[in-house]
Amino acid sequence: MVSYFMKRYAMSEKGAINLKKAILSHTLVNLTKLFAPIIAFMFLFQYIGILKGIESYNFTPVHYIALIVIMMIVMFLIARWDYVRLYTNVYNESASSRIDLAERLKKLPLSYFGKRDLADLAETMMNDMNLYETIFSHAVPHIYSTAISTSVIAVMLIIYNWKLALVALWVIPISILIIFLSKKSQKKIVQSWIDDNRKVFDDLQEKIEQIEQIKSYNLEERMLNDFFEKLNKSTKQKTKGEVVAGTLTGIATAILKLGIISVAVIGVNMLMAGEINILVYIAFLMLTTSIYLPIEGIITFMSMIVMLDAVVGRIKEIKTMPIQEGKNQMNIKNYDIEFSDVHFGYDDHSVINGVSFTAKQGEITALIGSSGSGKTTLTKLAARFWDVDKGEIRIGGEDVSDVDPEVLLKNFSIVFQDVTLFNSSIKDNIRIGKKGATDEEIVRAAKIARCYEFIDKMPEGIDTIIGENGQRLSGGERQRISIARAILKDAPIILLDEATASLDVENESFIQEALSELIKDKTVMVIAHRLRTIRNADKIILLNAGKIEAMGTDDELYKNSKYYKNMLEKSYVD
Repeated sequence: MVSYFMKRYAMSEKGAINLKKAILSHTLVNLTKLFAPIIAFMFLFQYIGILKGIESYNFTPVHYIALIVIMMIVMFLIARWDYVRLYTNVYNESASSRIDLAERLKKLPLSYFGKRDLADLAETMMNDMNLYETIFSHAVPHIYSTAISTSVIAVMLIIYNWKLALVALWVIPISILIIFLSKKSQKKIVQSWIDDNRKVFDDLQEKIEQIEQIKSYNLEERMLNDFFEKLNKSTKQKTKGEVVAGTLTGIATAILKLGIISVAVIGVNMLMAGEINILVYIAFLMLTTSIYLPIEGIITFMSMIVMLDAVVGRIKEIKTMPIQEGKNQMNIKNYDIEFSDVHFGYDDHSVINGVSFTAKQGEITALIGSSGSGKTTLTKLAARFWDVDKGEIRIGGEDVSDVDPEVLLKNFSIVFQDVTLFNSSIKDNIRIGKKGATDEEIVRAAKIARCYEFIDKMPEGIDTIIGENGQRLSGGERQRISIARAILKDAPIILLDEATASLDVENESFIQEALSELIKDKTVMVIAHRLRTIRNADKIILLNAGKIEAMGTDDELYKNSKYYKNMLEKSYVD
């Protein structure tokens, strides 16, 4: 059962074991609900016995009050025990699942995120897990425990009087069958609603991010109408799902009620025929009502189970994705990066086609080429953001695919063209480069990166909060903070992805000064848009359509590569 729960609901082993225990405790709760009809039956048995002169137990009202008090105490204790066990299990498992998902997301290659909407992932982490909590705290244990307790009671009824038992029980499989047969259509409707709801949130996020462009071109009305159209579609799907679920639940519940009528009518005939006595008749009427109430709960919760399938499917997708793993240490001779017949592509689109070269320690290796030639892809493959399809990338003789990405990235300082800063202080943004860095170390890195001058002019200096993605800073200032972060990390391998492409001449000179401090005695790979910035590189790799068009120094390429000569001349014209 534990393995079934783990597979069915994407649970941990501990969570599956706790769910099993929660089902047991919930079953006991269901069985305690029979206490009331049992005491009522005892009273009737004694009363009818007195009327008919049948000898029975002689309970006084005090006895019955004492039984009721004991019954209520036992029911309270069991219900409280079940409540604590159930909710503790649910929330612990939910927290564990969130952590597990976060850990897995951390180890997934970037190719996975390229195929997924980030808003969709956030929805899985938060809303889906909230729904997961709700369903598991209300529906799942109830369904399993009701199935067990009903089966126990059904066996008892069949042993006692199988004819009347069948009369009482025949409606249960029919009611549940109606719900199960409609599960496929309900699942389709629910999935459509989830998909449409995702589109609504994606659309809302996109429009918030593009609010400047929307206002600039007076697109407010058009965009609102587009948003409302998506919202209405989602609402219609939700309404459709609720109507279908409500209709089916109503039909199944109505059929259940026929069971009480069946017991009443057939039971009277059996009573008149002398097949049963009045006590058996009354007992079956009472127990039948007690059986149907939890079954109605199952029918009501089935729509939630349909939704759970969609949620679990999304969680399973993440949990079953192959993650990047490897050794927790590197045994390397140096920090040379060797590309050997490397191939890589996205889905059916080939990006890198048999690239081989070595970026040596202590040298600057520049990657140039037109947009889409594979420059950025090669640097990200070296840092194992993605795994190669074919070939090898080795650092100091160590295959990077054998090394845990977290361990590998300790050797890299990366400066991207698009800088990401956090809504915190300048100091905290720079400290990302080195956990636990002192204020003195941070200031030193800032000075080397040529950014301390503008930092000093900020209202609170290095403690100034810079806003979401550094919105209070210019592009050049953000870039210099990014370089300060890399300087603070002081890793042996430096990756520079068009770090100066969007900057003006003045800022570019500041950045170049900062970079000259960063790259000393390191293995450096530079992606350049402006070719004049990399002419002094020790090795220039000219890429075209994922292949090496030419390779050598600036002089060598200028003499031997017409493609490079044309690119260089055009760069200076620009």
